[in-house]
Amino acid sequence: MTTPRILAAAYAALAVLGFAGGPPWVLTPLCLAALIALGELWLRALAGEAMPTVTRIGLAAAAGLVSLPFLAITLHATGILIRPRALAVGLAVLATVLGVIVLLRERADGAPVDPRLPRTVAAVAIPGLLTLVVGFLALQAYDWLPHPPQPGYTSLALNGWAGDIDRPVAIPARGVHVPVRVSSAGRPAATEPLRVRVGTRLVSGRALAVVPGTTRSVDVFVPAPPDNCLHRIEISLGATSTVFYGHGPGQRRC
Repeated sequence: MTTPRILAAAYAALAVLGFAGGPPWVLTPLCLAALIALGELWLRALAGEAMPTVTRIGLAAAAGLVSLPFLAITLHATGILIRPRALAVGLAVLATVLGVIVLLRERADGAPVDPRLPRTVAAVAIPGLLTLVVGFLALQAYDWLPHPPQPGYTSLALNGWAGDIDRPVAIPARGVHVPVRVSSAGRPAATEPLRVRVGTRLVSGRALAVVPGTTRSVDVFVPAPPDNCLHRIEISLGATSTVFYGHGPGQRRC
């Protein structure tokens, strides 16, 4: 198979994967075809000489698979969200770069392409596709089977502006209202004590109704610490809690 045809096949598969979408049974063989094409381009770019068919197929499959984490790391390092469309575009760019290298190399030395490659790729792609289909059906069957219920939980976390706290907070003399997120699932409705501690001192407490299957934001009043020293501020709901550090407006230095 010629290099332009391999490039065309890779572009077509990546275009469907990144922009058209579809059911998994359609996208899986397209993903496999794109990775095999990309792996073959890697081989032609890095090792243009002929090699045994089995060795070539194994190296092409490995090179195609390695391209995915390589691209994911590149996207993460550049601050681009790892999404199907971003991966498809990135793989297309990689295929273009490899294709240009291969075409220049083929023009320079006129190396022939192994005519057995299409049949060998099919011999590997078909069993691989069958393996993916069987694995997909096995996962679907596992989802259909009965499972034990998940353990219940009640969670408490800083919310809103407080969720961005990454350093001690300067609390004014009037105190501050801190938003917290309360979530619960898998447990019966209950009333839990909501407490605020500054250091070891309990400064406030009230009962809060916890409704299962809900997530809501609750404002908790935190009074100013008595001095400018750094204090551990703990907001607890029953057995769960969240912590940050703060200091008051006093003049005393610690």
